[in-house]
Amino acid sequence: MGTLEGRRALVTGGGTGIGLGIARELARAGAHVTLAARREDVLAGAVEALEREGLGGRVARVACDVTNEDQVAAAVARAADGGNLDVLVNNAGSAMPGVVLNMTADAWRFCSDINLVGPALCTKHAALVMKEHGGGSVVNISSVSATKYQPWLIGYNATKAAQDMFTRSAAVELAQHKVRVNAVSPGFVPVNDFMNDVRDGYLQITPLRRHGRPDDVARAVLFFASPENDWVTGQVLAVDGGLSVPLMLDMGGTAKLLYGEETIAAYAVEDYRSAPKR
Repeated sequence: MGTLEGRRALVTGGGTGIGLGIARELARAGAHVTLAARREDVLAGAVEALEREGLGGRVARVACDVTNEDQVAAAVARAADGGNLDVLVNNAGSAMPGVVLNMTADAWRFCSDINLVGPALCTKHAALVMKEHGGGSVVNISSVSATKYQPWLIGYNATKAAQDMFTRSAAVELAQHKVRVNAVSPGFVPVNDFMNDVRDGYLQITPLRRHGRPDDVARAVLFFASPENDWVTGQVLAVDGGLSVPLMLDMGGTAKLLYGEETIAAYAVEDYRSAPKR
């Protein structure tokens, strides 16, 4: 029996990529999962794919723009189906490339609306249901970009950092209702072709020397969603192959003076700012 047997979940941005991977993992764990996204055609394709995997009886879909509160309320009601919404996964998010000197007010609003306002609205309406049914679990999908500067993504960096603070704040506010709020912070998970030009670069700076996969993120979401882990709230878990670990300069030259070249060679630490050894 899965750890979420008989429970109901809503996954925003559930039609593709990481969101679809999360929906698959929750359904395999026994949950009835409603996938939410703006495009009906994308949702239909996602549900069909899961049905082909034998999960048809556990998945449904609902069109929803997470920045539209009426649509959010309707999606939550659809997923709860008259009972509790046990799990909400706020996966929908996006970026608008730019820098301080060229970002317009509309560009800032776009990033804020989808990365902060959307998750806040979804959490609000999910928690209103959860508190009437004994609690539940909210899992936000953040990003390593919340803690590390990335050129041309200042709007994404800033609003994902805000989402992390929202996670911690909401966890405290909703604890009295037994609603847990946590976040998963993925590293580089290439799910779109436009990411191809940075694939090698991210491989160079990721200590575990591989790219992430949707199922890496999904398993962390399942941990937070599971009632077995009901004493965990307000946490942001990095699932990034070590990408978020701050790296400083190699002090091997100094250590060589103390230990000698032979010892340094025997215990050499790989430079994660250079190309990986093939």
